[in-house]
Amino acid sequence: MPPAAAERFPEAAFCVVARQLSLQAACPPSVFETLRQDLGVTRELFASPLNCAFPRFCSASADVDADFGSAGSFFLYTPRPGAYLANPPFDPAVVAAMAVRMEALLEASDLAGERLTFVCVVPAWTKPRGPHLPAWQQLAGSPHTTCALTLPRAQHAYVDGEQQLRGKGHACGRSRHDTSLLVLQSAAAAREVPFTEPMQARLRRAFSLANTGEHPLQKTANGC
Repeated sequence: MPPAAAERFPEAAFCVVARQLSLQAACPPSVFETLRQDLGVTRELFASPLNCAFPRFCSASADVDADFGSAGSFFLYTPRPGAYLANPPFDPAVVAAMAVRMEALLEASDLAGERLTFVCVVPAWTKPRGPHLPAWQQLAGSPHTTCALTLPRAQHAYVDGEQQLRGKGHACGRSRHDTSLLVLQSAAAAREVPFTEPMQARLRRAFSLANTGEHPLQKTANGC
């Protein structure tokens, strides 16, 4: 935090908490560490000061989050070559807009010969004729999608979006829906840093209940 912001920390922190009326569930810490080691992921594209895992991240409220490391909205952000985690709000309009933005960024990376990887965590909206299916298909059907995994419901966990309010022992809760893990890569990234089967297995384990310490009776916020 910049020195000037540190001097007004109480006010800055209050503004962040007041803005976060509904908190998005996050990936378990083991997921961030696995992605950092395997792909070099060091930034989230949808986070907040209350649930971020890395010092720098994108968020929807840059006006109050900037002092805590926010680079602003993903939709206005141009990432450098590298790898990024996207766990967006589970809203079909947001997921569809994210897919469009990612496709444009990946096409630009292809033209520049740069490596760019997005690891996306979204609900498995695969029900035939389901209302959210088009948004999921837009992301999963991208020509840049190099891997698509499904995590069965109740066999993986998320970090509760309201963990700060619930106290110890309520950090992780098992998912109540199937989750899709979709990896989108530029041509250079797919060629030089492919998302291999061992990497896929490690990511599955990182999300598993055994790895997260989830309690069977816990449930996550926001339907997760």
